[in-house]
Amino acid sequence: MNTLRKNLSLNPRRDLRRSRARTVAGLAIGLALGLALGLGTTAWWLVPAGDGGLQRVAVAVFPWARAPMGVEPGPAAPVPDVAGASAAAASASAAAGPVVVELCGLGRVTVPRLSNEERGAPLAELPAPLGRHALHEAQARLAQSLGAGDARQRVAARLLLEPTDDDAAVQGAWARALLAEALASGDAQALRWAGAACPFVEDESQCKRQLARARVHAEPANALHWLDWAHDEPEAAGAAWAGLQRARYWREQPLGLAAASMRALSTMGADVPGYLRATLAVDAMARDASYPAPPISMLLERCAARPAGAAGAAADCDRLARLLVEKSDSVQALMLGRELGEHIGWPAERVRRLDEEVEALQKQEAHWAVDARRPLACETVDGQGSHIVAVEREGELAVLRRNLAAASAPR
Repeated sequence: MNTLRKNLSLNPRRDLRRSRARTVAGLAIGLALGLALGLGTTAWWLVPAGDGGLQRVAVAVFPWARAPMGVEPGPAAPVPDVAGASAAAASASAAAGPVVVELCGLGRVTVPRLSNEERGAPLAELPAPLGRHALHEAQARLAQSLGAGDARQRVAARLLLEPTDDDAAVQGAWARALLAEALASGDAQALRWAGAACPFVEDESQCKRQLARARVHAEPANALHWLDWAHDEPEAAGAAWAGLQRARYWREQPLGLAAASMRALSTMGADVPGYLRATLAVDAMARDASYPAPPISMLLERCAARPAGAAGAAADCDRLARLLVEKSDSVQALMLGRELGEHIGWPAERVRRLDEEVEALQKQEAHWAVDARRPLACETVDGQGSHIVAVEREGELAVLRRNLAAASAPR
Protein backbone atom coordinates (compact mmCIF):
# COMPACT_ATOMS: atom_id res chain seq x y z
CA MET A 1 0.00 0.00 0.00
CA ASN A 2 1.62 3.25 -1.07
CA THR A 3 1.73 6.41 1.04
CA LEU A 4 -1.17 8.09 -0.75
CA ARG A 5 -3.45 5.09 -0.32
CA LYS A 6 -2.48 4.72 3.33
CA ASN A 7 -3.15 8.36 4.11
CA LEU A 8 -6.48 8.33 2.30
CA SER A 9 -7.63 5.25 4.14
CA LEU A 10 -6.66 6.64 7.54
CA ASN A 11 -7.92 10.19 7.17
CA PRO A 12 -9.40 11.17 3.81
CA ARG A 13 -10.64 14.58 4.98
CA ARG A 14 -7.18 15.56 6.20
CA ASP A 15 -5.69 14.64 2.84
CA LEU A 16 -8.40 16.50 0.94
CA ARG A 17 -7.65 19.64 2.95
CA ARG A 18 -3.97 19.10 2.21
CA SER A 19 -4.71 18.68 -1.50
CA ARG A 20 -6.55 21.99 -1.74
CA ALA A 21 -3.91 23.71 0.39
CA ARG A 22 -1.32 22.44 -2.08
CA THR A 23 -3.35 23.93 -4.91
CA VAL A 24 -3.28 27.38 -3.36
CA ALA A 25 0.38 27.02 -2.46
CA GLY A 26 1.19 26.06 -6.03
CA LEU A 27 -0.76 28.92 -7.54
CA ALA A 28 0.83 31.47 -5.22
CA ILE A 29 4.35 30.10 -4.94
CA GLY A 30 6.02 32.98 -6.73
CA LEU A 31 4.25 35.57 -4.61
CA ALA A 32 5.08 33.77 -1.38
CA LEU A 33 8.75 33.38 -2.21
CA GLY A 34 9.33 36.87 -3.47
CA LEU A 35 7.21 39.34 -1.53
CA ALA A 36 5.60 37.69 1.49
CA LEU A 37 6.46 37.62 5.16
CA GLY A 38 4.61 34.40 5.88
CA LEU A 39 1.65 35.81 7.84
CA GLY A 40 -0.90 33.00 7.51
CA THR A 41 -2.27 32.16 4.07
CA THR A 42 -2.23 35.76 2.89
CA ALA A 43 0.57 37.88 1.52
CA TRP A 44 1.92 40.33 4.11
CA TRP A 45 0.45 43.43 2.53
CA LEU A 46 -3.03 41.90 2.79
CA VAL A 47 -2.98 42.24 6.58
CA PRO A 48 -5.55 44.99 7.25
CA ALA A 49 -4.64 48.03 9.29
CA GLY A 50 -6.02 48.13 12.80
CA ASP A 51 -8.40 50.98 12.02
CA GLY A 52 -11.55 49.11 11.15
CA GLY A 53 -10.84 47.32 7.89
CA LEU A 54 -12.39 47.74 4.48
CA GLN A 55 -15.64 49.26 5.65
CA ARG A 56 -13.83 52.48 6.63
CA VAL A 57 -11.57 52.77 3.60
CA ALA A 58 -12.42 55.83 1.53
CA VAL A 59 -12.52 54.99 -2.17
CA ALA A 60 -10.60 57.56 -4.18
CA VAL A 61 -8.51 57.38 -7.32
CA PHE A 62 -4.98 56.45 -6.31
CA PRO A 63 -2.36 58.61 -8.04
CA TRP A 64 -0.64 55.70 -9.81
CA ALA A 65 1.30 58.07 -12.05
CA ARG A 66 2.94 59.65 -9.01
CA ALA A 67 3.97 56.33 -7.46
CA PRO A 68 7.75 56.13 -6.92
CA MET A 69 9.21 54.09 -9.75
CA GLY A 70 12.32 53.79 -11.83
CA VAL A 71 14.74 55.20 -9.25
CA GLU A 72 18.15 53.64 -9.67
CA PRO A 73 19.64 52.33 -6.40
CA GLY A 74 22.51 54.36 -5.03
CA PRO A 75 23.88 56.01 -1.89
CA ALA A 76 21.61 59.04 -2.26
CA ALA A 77 18.41 57.09 -2.94
CA PRO A 78 15.91 57.64 -0.10
CA VAL A 79 14.62 54.60 1.76
CA PRO A 80 10.79 54.84 1.78
CA ASP A 81 8.95 54.50 5.07
CA VAL A 82 7.50 50.98 5.43
CA ALA A 83 4.34 50.94 7.56
CA GLY A 84 4.45 48.53 10.45
CA ALA A 85 8.17 47.74 10.17
CA SER A 86 10.01 47.45 13.46
CA ALA A 87 13.07 49.56 14.19
CA ALA A 88 15.27 46.50 13.81
CA ALA A 89 13.74 45.64 10.44
CA ALA A 90 14.17 49.21 9.23
CA SER A 91 17.80 49.15 10.30
CA ALA A 92 18.33 45.87 8.47
CA SER A 93 16.68 47.28 5.34
CA ALA A 94 18.89 50.35 5.37
CA ALA A 95 22.00 48.23 5.85
CA ALA A 96 21.08 45.91 3.00
CA GLY A 97 20.36 48.80 0.64
CA PRO A 98 17.51 49.25 -1.84
CA VAL A 99 16.57 46.75 -4.52
CA VAL A 100 14.63 47.02 -7.78
CA VAL A 101 11.52 44.86 -8.15
CA GLU A 102 9.19 44.47 -11.12
CA LEU A 103 5.51 45.17 -10.48
CA CYS A 104 3.10 44.40 -13.28
CA GLY A 105 1.40 47.62 -14.30
CA LEU A 106 4.06 49.91 -12.82
CA GLY A 107 7.34 48.55 -14.10
CA ARG A 108 10.63 48.51 -12.17
CA VAL A 109 10.35 50.03 -8.70
CA THR A 110 13.07 50.65 -6.10
CA VAL A 111 12.19 49.48 -2.58
CA PRO A 112 14.19 48.80 0.59
CA ARG A 113 15.48 45.27 0.96
CA LEU A 114 14.98 43.27 4.13
CA SER A 115 17.58 40.58 4.70
CA ASN A 116 16.18 37.24 5.84
CA GLU A 117 18.80 34.53 5.93
CA GLU A 118 16.40 31.88 7.25
CA ARG A 119 14.33 32.00 4.06
CA GLY A 120 17.39 31.69 1.88
CA ALA A 121 16.86 34.96 0.03
CA PRO A 122 16.19 38.62 0.81
CA LEU A 123 12.51 39.57 0.90
CA ALA A 124 11.39 42.93 -0.48
CA GLU A 125 8.88 45.08 1.38
CA LEU A 126 6.80 47.46 -0.68
CA PRO A 127 6.50 51.04 0.59
CA ALA A 128 3.05 51.89 1.93
CA PRO A 129 1.94 53.87 -1.18
CA LEU A 130 2.57 50.81 -3.32
CA GLY A 131 1.65 48.13 -0.80
CA ARG A 132 -0.69 48.69 2.12
CA HIS A 133 -2.40 51.88 0.94
CA ALA A 134 -2.83 50.76 -2.65
CA LEU A 135 -3.99 47.31 -1.61
CA HIS A 136 -6.62 48.67 0.76
CA GLU A 137 -7.98 50.92 -1.94
CA ALA A 138 -8.05 48.08 -4.47
CA GLN A 139 -9.84 45.84 -1.95
CA ALA A 140 -12.46 48.49 -1.32
CA ARG A 141 -13.01 49.05 -5.03
CA LEU A 142 -13.29 45.31 -5.60
CA ALA A 143 -15.91 44.97 -2.87
CA GLN A 144 -17.76 47.96 -4.30
CA SER A 145 -17.77 46.46 -7.80
CA LEU A 146 -18.94 43.06 -6.58
CA GLY A 147 -21.60 44.68 -4.42
CA ALA A 148 -23.14 46.25 -7.51
CA GLY A 149 -23.38 42.89 -9.30
CA ASP A 150 -25.71 39.90 -9.19
CA ALA A 151 -26.71 37.91 -6.11
CA ARG A 152 -23.60 35.72 -6.12
CA GLN A 153 -21.32 38.71 -6.54
CA ARG A 154 -23.01 40.53 -3.66
CA VAL A 155 -22.35 37.56 -1.39
CA ALA A 156 -18.72 37.58 -2.55
CA ALA A 157 -18.52 41.28 -1.66
CA ARG A 158 -19.77 40.60 1.87
CA LEU A 159 -17.17 37.86 2.27
CA LEU A 160 -14.45 40.36 1.41
CA LEU A 161 -15.84 42.72 4.05
CA GLU A 162 -15.43 40.21 6.87
CA PRO A 163 -14.52 42.10 10.07
CA THR A 164 -10.90 41.91 11.09
CA ASP A 165 -11.37 42.60 14.79
CA ASP A 166 -12.72 40.37 17.57
CA ASP A 167 -15.83 42.40 18.34
CA ALA A 168 -18.57 39.77 18.68
CA ALA A 169 -21.33 42.28 17.89
CA VAL A 170 -19.63 43.42 14.69
CA GLN A 171 -18.91 39.84 13.62
CA GLY A 172 -22.48 38.79 14.36
CA ALA A 173 -23.94 41.67 12.34
CA TRP A 174 -21.68 40.80 9.40
CA ALA A 175 -22.64 37.10 9.62
CA ARG A 176 -26.38 37.80 9.72
CA ALA A 177 -26.16 40.14 6.73
CA LEU A 178 -24.14 37.59 4.74
CA LEU A 179 -26.58 34.78 5.55
CA ALA A 180 -29.58 36.91 4.63
CA GLU A 181 -28.00 37.86 1.31
CA ALA A 182 -27.13 34.25 0.48
CA LEU A 183 -30.50 32.79 1.47
CA ALA A 184 -32.31 35.44 -0.57
CA SER A 185 -30.12 34.68 -3.60
CA GLY A 186 -31.14 31.05 -4.00
CA ASP A 187 -27.70 30.52 -5.59
CA ALA A 188 -26.03 27.26 -4.55
CA GLN A 189 -22.49 28.61 -4.75
CA ALA A 190 -23.38 31.73 -2.77
CA LEU A 191 -25.04 29.53 -0.16
CA ARG A 192 -21.89 27.43 0.13
CA TRP A 193 -19.74 30.53 0.57
CA ALA A 194 -22.10 31.77 3.27
CA GLY A 195 -20.98 28.87 5.48
CA ALA A 196 -18.13 31.18 6.53
CA ALA A 197 -20.69 33.10 8.59
CA CYS A 198 -21.92 30.16 10.67
CA PRO A 199 -19.19 30.28 13.36
CA PHE A 200 -20.31 33.83 14.20
CA VAL A 201 -24.01 33.19 14.83
CA GLU A 202 -25.67 31.89 17.97
CA ASP A 203 -26.44 28.39 16.65
CA GLU A 204 -23.68 27.29 14.30
CA SER A 205 -25.13 23.81 13.70
CA GLN A 206 -28.54 25.17 12.78
CA CYS A 207 -26.89 27.67 10.44
CA LYS A 208 -25.07 24.89 8.59
CA ARG A 209 -28.22 22.78 8.34
CA GLN A 210 -30.23 25.68 6.96
CA LEU A 211 -27.63 26.42 4.29
CA ALA A 212 -27.27 22.74 3.35
CA ARG A 213 -31.03 22.35 2.90
CA ALA A 214 -31.13 25.47 0.76
CA ARG A 215 -28.28 24.19 -1.40
CA VAL A 216 -29.88 20.83 -2.23
CA HIS A 217 -33.06 22.71 -3.14
CA ALA A 218 -31.16 25.16 -5.34
CA GLU A 219 -29.06 22.58 -7.23
CA PRO A 220 -30.42 19.04 -6.67
CA ALA A 221 -28.33 17.54 -9.48
CA ASN A 222 -25.07 18.33 -7.66
CA ALA A 223 -23.88 15.43 -5.47
CA LEU A 224 -21.65 17.80 -3.45
CA HIS A 225 -24.66 19.43 -1.79
CA TRP A 226 -26.31 16.15 -0.78
CA LEU A 227 -23.10 14.85 0.79
CA ASP A 228 -22.61 18.14 2.65
CA TRP A 229 -26.20 17.93 3.92
CA ALA A 230 -25.62 14.38 5.19
CA HIS A 231 -22.53 15.63 7.04
CA ASP A 232 -24.18 18.74 8.53
CA GLU A 233 -27.44 17.01 9.44
CA PRO A 234 -26.81 13.30 10.12
CA GLU A 235 -30.50 12.76 10.90
CA ALA A 236 -31.21 13.51 7.22
CA ALA A 237 -28.86 10.78 5.94
CA GLY A 238 -31.72 8.79 4.40
CA ALA A 239 -33.03 11.74 2.40
CA ALA A 240 -29.49 12.72 1.43
CA TRP A 241 -28.79 9.17 0.20
CA ALA A 242 -31.91 9.29 -1.94
CA GLY A 243 -30.79 12.66 -3.35
CA LEU A 244 -27.37 11.25 -4.17
CA GLN A 245 -29.03 8.55 -6.26
CA ARG A 246 -30.58 11.27 -8.40
CA ALA A 247 -27.47 13.46 -8.64
CA ARG A 248 -25.83 13.71 -12.06
CA TYR A 249 -22.53 15.46 -11.37
CA TRP A 250 -20.19 16.93 -8.74
CA ARG A 251 -19.59 20.64 -9.22
CA GLU A 252 -17.30 22.20 -6.62
CA GLN A 253 -15.97 25.27 -8.49
CA PRO A 254 -12.66 25.20 -6.60
CA LEU A 255 -11.66 28.74 -7.66
CA GLY A 256 -15.14 30.24 -7.77
CA LEU A 257 -14.47 33.20 -5.49
CA ALA A 258 -11.16 33.95 -7.21
CA ALA A 259 -12.91 33.90 -10.58
CA ALA A 260 -15.63 36.28 -9.38
CA SER A 261 -12.96 38.63 -8.06
CA MET A 262 -10.98 38.47 -11.30
CA ARG A 263 -14.06 39.32 -13.38
CA ALA A 264 -14.81 42.35 -11.23
CA LEU A 265 -11.18 43.49 -11.30
CA SER A 266 -11.01 43.13 -15.08
CA THR A 267 -13.67 45.83 -15.45
CA MET A 268 -11.36 48.30 -13.71
CA GLY A 269 -8.62 47.98 -16.31
CA ALA A 270 -5.35 49.77 -15.62
CA ASP A 271 -6.90 51.55 -12.63
CA VAL A 272 -5.87 48.50 -10.60
CA PRO A 273 -2.37 47.42 -11.70
CA GLY A 274 -1.70 43.75 -12.36
CA TYR A 275 0.41 43.20 -9.25
CA LEU A 276 -2.53 44.26 -7.06
CA ARG A 277 -4.97 42.09 -9.02
CA ALA A 278 -2.65 39.13 -8.46
CA THR A 279 -2.43 39.83 -4.74
CA LEU A 280 -6.21 40.04 -4.42
CA ALA A 281 -6.56 36.83 -6.44
CA VAL A 282 -4.23 35.00 -4.04
CA ASP A 283 -6.36 36.18 -1.13
CA ALA A 284 -9.51 34.94 -2.89
CA MET A 285 -7.87 31.58 -3.60
CA ALA A 286 -7.03 31.24 0.08
CA ARG A 287 -10.71 31.79 0.87
CA ASP A 288 -11.70 29.24 -1.79
CA ALA A 289 -9.39 26.74 -0.10
CA SER A 290 -11.34 27.06 3.16
CA TYR A 291 -14.25 25.09 1.64
CA PRO A 292 -13.03 21.48 1.59
CA ALA A 293 -15.13 18.62 0.29
CA PRO A 294 -17.22 16.85 2.95
CA PRO A 295 -16.08 13.45 4.26
CA ILE A 296 -17.55 10.36 2.60
CA SER A 297 -18.21 8.51 5.86
CA MET A 298 -21.91 8.16 5.00
CA LEU A 299 -21.06 6.53 1.66
CA LEU A 300 -18.57 4.17 3.27
CA GLU A 301 -21.18 3.13 5.84
CA ARG A 302 -23.93 2.50 3.29
CA CYS A 303 -21.73 0.80 0.70
CA ALA A 304 -20.62 -2.62 1.82
CA ALA A 305 -16.86 -3.08 1.78
CA ARG A 306 -15.70 -5.68 -0.72
CA PRO A 307 -12.23 -7.12 -1.28
CA ALA A 308 -10.46 -6.11 -4.45
CA GLY A 309 -11.47 -8.32 -7.35
CA ALA A 310 -14.88 -9.18 -5.87
CA ALA A 311 -17.68 -9.80 -8.34
CA GLY A 312 -18.83 -6.22 -8.82
CA ALA A 313 -20.05 -3.56 -6.43
CA ALA A 314 -23.63 -2.74 -5.66
CA ALA A 315 -25.00 -0.70 -8.55
CA ASP A 316 -25.84 2.45 -6.56
CA CYS A 317 -22.44 2.62 -4.90
CA ASP A 318 -20.56 1.91 -8.10
CA ARG A 319 -22.52 4.67 -9.87
CA LEU A 320 -21.62 7.16 -7.15
CA ALA A 321 -17.93 6.22 -7.27
CA ARG A 322 -17.93 6.63 -11.06
CA LEU A 323 -19.75 9.96 -10.76
CA LEU A 324 -17.00 11.26 -8.47
CA VAL A 325 -14.29 10.08 -10.85
CA GLU A 326 -15.90 10.79 -14.22
CA LYS A 327 -18.38 13.65 -13.73
CA SER A 328 -16.61 15.97 -11.30
CA ASP A 329 -14.64 19.19 -11.60
CA SER A 330 -12.06 18.86 -8.80
CA VAL A 331 -9.09 16.82 -7.64
CA GLN A 332 -10.82 16.45 -4.27
CA ALA A 333 -13.74 14.65 -5.90
CA LEU A 334 -11.36 12.38 -7.79
CA MET A 335 -9.73 11.42 -4.49
CA LEU A 336 -13.13 10.71 -2.93
CA GLY A 337 -14.12 8.54 -5.89
CA ARG A 338 -10.87 6.62 -5.66
CA GLU A 339 -11.45 6.01 -1.93
CA LEU A 340 -15.01 4.82 -2.45
CA GLY A 341 -13.97 2.69 -5.43
CA GLU A 342 -11.35 0.87 -3.40
CA HIS A 343 -13.88 0.40 -0.58
CA ILE A 344 -16.44 -1.29 -2.85
CA GLY A 345 -13.91 -3.54 -4.52
CA TRP A 346 -12.71 -1.87 -7.69
CA PRO A 347 -9.79 -3.80 -9.21
CA ALA A 348 -6.45 -2.96 -7.63
CA GLU A 349 -5.03 -1.89 -11.00
CA ARG A 350 -7.80 0.67 -11.46
CA VAL A 351 -7.18 2.09 -7.99
CA ARG A 352 -3.44 2.22 -8.66
CA ARG A 353 -3.99 4.21 -11.87
CA LEU A 354 -6.13 6.68 -9.94
CA ASP A 355 -3.40 7.03 -7.32
CA GLU A 356 -0.90 7.82 -10.04
CA GLU A 357 -3.23 10.31 -11.71
CA VAL A 358 -3.91 12.18 -8.46
CA GLU A 359 -0.20 12.51 -7.77
CA ALA A 360 0.49 13.70 -11.31
CA LEU A 361 -2.36 16.20 -11.27
CA GLN A 362 -1.20 17.68 -7.98
CA LYS A 363 2.17 18.36 -9.59
CA GLN A 364 0.36 20.21 -12.38
CA GLU A 365 -1.38 22.56 -9.96
CA ALA A 366 1.48 25.05 -10.36
CA HIS A 367 1.80 24.52 -14.08
CA TRP A 368 3.13 27.84 -15.26
CA ALA A 369 6.74 28.88 -14.84
CA VAL A 370 7.24 31.38 -12.01
CA ASP A 371 10.47 33.29 -11.72
CA ALA A 372 10.93 33.69 -7.96
CA ARG A 373 13.04 36.78 -8.62
CA ARG A 374 10.10 38.43 -10.45
CA PRO A 375 7.01 37.08 -8.65
CA LEU A 376 4.77 40.04 -9.51
CA ALA A 377 5.97 40.52 -13.06
CA CYS A 378 3.34 40.42 -15.78
CA GLU A 379 4.27 36.91 -16.92
CA THR A 380 3.31 35.47 -13.54
CA VAL A 381 0.26 37.71 -13.16
CA ASP A 382 -1.05 36.84 -16.63
CA GLY A 383 -0.44 33.11 -16.12
CA GLN A 384 -2.29 33.16 -12.84
CA GLY A 385 -5.26 35.02 -14.32
CA SER A 386 -5.46 32.67 -17.30
CA HIS A 387 -5.46 29.65 -15.00
CA ILE A 388 -8.28 31.00 -12.83
CA VAL A 389 -10.42 31.79 -15.88
CA ALA A 390 -9.79 28.35 -17.40
CA VAL A 391 -10.65 26.54 -14.16
CA GLU A 392 -13.92 28.43 -13.91
CA ARG A 393 -14.81 27.72 -17.54
CA GLU A 394 -13.72 24.07 -17.78
CA GLY A 395 -13.28 22.81 -14.22
CA GLU A 396 -10.10 22.09 -12.30
CA LEU A 397 -9.80 18.48 -13.43
CA ALA A 398 -10.18 19.28 -17.12
CA VAL A 399 -7.57 22.03 -16.96
CA LEU A 400 -5.04 20.00 -14.99
CA ARG A 401 -5.54 16.95 -17.19
CA ARG A 402 -4.98 19.04 -20.31
CA ASN A 403 -1.86 20.57 -18.83
CA LEU A 404 -0.60 17.14 -17.83
CA ALA A 405 -1.17 15.79 -21.34
CA ALA A 406 0.66 18.76 -22.84
CA ALA A 407 3.58 18.34 -20.44
CA SER A 408 3.81 14.62 -21.26
CA ALA A 409 3.63 15.02 -25.04
CA PRO A 410 6.83 14.40 -27.03
CA ARG A 411 8.72 17.56 -27.89
